[in-house]
Formats: sequence, structure tokens, C-alpha cells
Amino acid sequence: MSKSILIICRSAPYSSSSARDALDMALAGAVFEQPVSLLLLDDAVLQLLPGQRSSAIQAKNPNAMLGALPMYDIEHIYTSLGSLALHGLQADSLEPAPTVLDAEELRHFIARHEVVLTL
Repeated sequence: MSKSILIICRSAPYSSSSARDALDMALAGAVFEQPVSLLLLDDAVLQLLPGQRSSAIQAKNPNAMLGALPMYDIEHIYTSLGSLALHGLQADSLEPAPTVLDAEELRHFIARHEVVLTL
């Protein structure tokens, strides 16, 4: 029996292990053929900035894992208009480009998932 899973990450890519843990959880759910959605809110949207040089701080770059998501049938990454505005970002300048939800769409998006995990 499959349940739709939403993983919400709010952490910046290098502030703690939460960002990487969210990606790991999304991949683990997908491996077990669960429908998984990944929502990056607040500082987590910074994971999508291209050209990150994490080696300078001896951390793993999230871009490789984000790029692998389609191989696990996680076709879209989601974020909110508010999260983009918070950092002055445009969705088309991010990699991969996220699907952007306004406040009303975000509320409905979260409500339609059976399991919601927040990191």
C-alpha cells in the first residue's frame, strides 16, 4: 500500500545535515516505490543555486543528489513564491528549476499528501 509522502525542508544546504537528510529521505521513499514530493522552503531553496563550491567548507554539494531525483521518479521540486522573494531569487535561475507555488497552492499541495515530514 503506497501513501503519498511530502518532505519539507527549511534548512540551508550547509547549516546542518537536515538538507541532506531530506534528500536521503526522498530517495529512500522513492526506492520503495512511494510517491514522493520534495518541497524546499525558506533557506532550503538555496540548495538550488547553481555553481556551489562546497569543497571550500569541506561539505558535500547537494547538486549531484538533486540531479539524481528524476532517476527515482521525483520529477519536480517545489518551492514557494515567498521563499524565492526572501532571497531575491527567480525560479528559472535555479538548477533544477523548481515548480513555484503561491500561498493558496502551497496550502492545497501540503493537504493532499498523506504523510508530511518536515526537516
